[in-house]
Amino acid sequence: MGMMKRTLFLLFTCFFLVLPLGCEKREPKALGNKELVRINEVSISIEEFRQLMEKQPLEGKMRLLDEKGMRDFLENYIIAREVLYQEAKKRGLEKDREIQTKVEEFRRALLIEALFEEVLKGKEEVTEEEIKTYYRENQTLFTEPQEIKIRHIVVNSEPVLKEVLARLSNGESFEKLASIYNIDRTREDGGNLGYIQRGQLAPSFAQFEEAAFSLRKRGEVSEVVRSPYGYHIIRLEDMRGTALQPLDKVKEKIRFFLQPKKKQEARLNYIREAKSRSTILINETLWNEEIKREAKPKEEKK
Repeated sequence: MGMMKRTLFLLFTCFFLVLPLGCEKREPKALGNKELVRINEVSISIEEFRQLMEKQPLEGKMRLLDEKGMRDFLENYIIAREVLYQEAKKRGLEKDREIQTKVEEFRRALLIEALFEEVLKGKEEVTEEEIKTYYRENQTLFTEPQEIKIRHIVVNSEPVLKEVLARLSNGESFEKLASIYNIDRTREDGGNLGYIQRGQLAPSFAQFEEAAFSLRKRGEVSEVVRSPYGYHIIRLEDMRGTALQPLDKVKEKIRFFLQPKKKQEARLNYIREAKSRSTILINETLWNEEIKREAKPKEEKK
């Protein structure tokens, strides 16, 4: 009996000696000098952190100008994304066929974009000669009145602006609303500003002037425009004379207009060249069968 008690005592003693060793959580390995953060077994260096910050768009970089923004980027973007990525892997989602298909589509799209950047470098840019040609052949687009007669409605708060816009959309008179709401002296004359010329207004009214001279038809009303005085809605009353805007003034507008078209043309040309260098076979019999199969349900619906 004494022998049994002694044996049990030794067993319990060994159990309590071994238990802490078995249950003790392993201390994680200390971070290295250049290791900024470690999420489980994944390490992110300070250099990788800097690269991730650098890759952010301008709007994102504006949030990284102070310690608070940088810390938020570290914890709520880098760490959070890695934690979620690891959780997804634990669930085996990376093996999901639908996800694999989307990843492959994205990979292909990136490669194609990289190809275009490499082979079309410089070919997608609009040249000075192309800008001049477009300007010369489309001068009517850059001709504006020398003088315009305008009315405006000007208010200084958004709630009042919304009220005015609602009444305008219901067909109420522009002059009447200007007489009711205007916060300047034009209130007495239904918002009438008379004739103005380019450059006549103060620099702080550049946006107002641009909006006014962009109107082309009598009775046309502008979008809402901001100025130091408040919110303006402009209506074109009359035009006198014509003036061709100088090329230097409209050059960037032309470039902006032509750029997408030039880019598309360059890419289509390269696609045609690449296809001409490839061996492409289409099973027309199978294609025609597929067209018939697709057309059949549509005919049945009729």
